[in-house]
Amino acid sequence: MYQITKTTPQQRPSLAFFSAELFAGLLLCVALIAGVYFTLSNVLGKPSAPQTASAAQTTSIERHVQVHTDIIINQAGLKKDWPAYSTTNLVVPANSLVTVTIRNYDLGNTPLPSNSPYAKVQGTENGMALADGKIYTSLTPDKIAHTFTIPQLNVNVPIPGDGAKGATYTTVTFTFHTGKAGTYMFQCFDPCGMGSSGFMGPMMTMGYMMGTLTVQ
Repeated sequence: MYQITKTTPQQRPSLAFFSAELFAGLLLCVALIAGVYFTLSNVLGKPSAPQTASAAQTTSIERHVQVHTDIIINQAGLKKDWPAYSTTNLVVPANSLVTVTIRNYDLGNTPLPSNSPYAKVQGTENGMALADGKIYTSLTPDKIAHTFTIPQLNVNVPIPGDGAKGATYTTVTFTFHTGKAGTYMFQCFDPCGMGSSGFMGPMMTMGYMMGTLTVQ
């Protein structure tokens, strides 16, 4: 039924295909390295970081600001079935408290590996977040839809995929300290994207599940 001809060179995978696979592999490596960092932080204690400021930094905190972004899917202008942060450029002041509110409209769970460090809330005030007003410090790996993770600031918040009965979204809030000015990347480290790894498609595309936090 199937014949192999000698005219197959035209059917070789394109350079774009290899580039996409390479980028997805690099993203997966970043997720693994960041995961090891979060795990070691838990075991050995957090290293000094901007949001776990020293006493000198703490006394310089003058402001408390609030920012908001949603996780949306199948909205106008977006690729079908690609989840995305509605705001992918957050701007906040340095040496301040920042409260983030995320409404997750992409309900449904995309399980993380067992014992994944991304299932634990890290780098926030009191090591906690709130989902629809209920405090949590971690989620079981199979009850997570996405994460909001800033590796450089050691901030990680898993976002639950199960909402209240009849609800179309879940609201997650948390607060963390900013430190010095800089530009940091926030992204999802739950495999909610395309491909066998789950790290392709929206996971590797700026403007979807990747964004920037500008501290100024």
